[in-house]
Amino acid sequence: MKNIFLTILIAGILFIFSLPSFSESIPPYSISKSNPDKTLKKTEAVFVFNFSASNSNPVKQDIKLSYNGINKTVNPDVNGNTILKVEPGKYLFRFFYNTDFFEITTDSIEIKPAYNTEIKVYFKSANFPVGEEKPVIYVYPEKTKQVSITLDLKGSLGFTYPKYNKGWNFIADSDGTIHINNKKYNYLFWEGTSDILTEKINWNEGFIVNQNNLVNFFEEKLSKMGLKSNEIQDFITYWYPKMLINENNYIHFIFNEAFNEYAKLTVSPKPDKMFRVFMIWSKVEQQEKPEVIEQTIQSFTRSGFSIVEWGGAQTTKFEKSTVSSR
Repeated sequence: MKNIFLTILIAGILFIFSLPSFSESIPPYSISKSNPDKTLKKTEAVFVFNFSASNSNPVKQDIKLSYNGINKTVNPDVNGNTILKVEPGKYLFRFFYNTDFFEITTDSIEIKPAYNTEIKVYFKSANFPVGEEKPVIYVYPEKTKQVSITLDLKGSLGFTYPKYNKGWNFIADSDGTIHINNKKYNYLFWEGTSDILTEKINWNEGFIVNQNNLVNFFEEKLSKMGLKSNEIQDFITYWYPKMLINENNYIHFIFNEAFNEYAKLTVSPKPDKMFRVFMIWSKVEQQEKPEVIEQTIQSFTRSGFSIVEWGGAQTTKFEKSTVSSR
């Protein structure tokens, strides 16, 4: 079972997570009542679970649960209810619906002999809508040639520049200059919205970077990735002012295939090399002292026809304790 999630930003994009306020106010579980049950023996006790999801509808599909070393799969009724008979004592539960929702772990819950305890379990969506801002795509053919690029975004495309019309079709020079309708561009820009599942991201890995070290950090890591000086400058001048307002930032990079799952690029003719990097970042509160493992940086070597794309996503807050990968 995997905990989940976040939202994203693509190729120079800023993803901003926002959950409906009503869902934020609903706890993942709550004990609604606990009363004696004359139908039970003193050696028995009953939990009645009511499962619902972020759309407020009852969950009627299979739920995986575990408690005190026991694993079970239960099938709630049409109202989202299921009954579990146990011995009196203390129980710590874990519930898993599917990868579209967060896994839930309870505290230790004590149930008395011959008691009936009702617990409401609320699965919050792991899909976070994101506003994608500032995607940039650089195109470097070996020599001047006709190129077409299409974007398959799992979401909705917003502003593009130059205009995206079922794709971009253009002439590209070896220095990266893009020619469309007698105008020149340094890169392709797009923004949009999409949902990202971050279950595959190891939130224990990344970097905690102080505001005074941001420029040096980016220069070092982006150079290690293989970005050129103009690409690094574009990256820093866009992200640095946004991140400078925080004393410390958590930074995690997503590379290539992991990023393709959410926004796939199709380039014709096929490039010899394509490198895509997406940065997830968030403010680290002053009272937090997170410890993360330094992330391994992927890199590429340019050869032949090359494509480079960078982006980023801002999460509302670094909450390593509530988002994990197993």
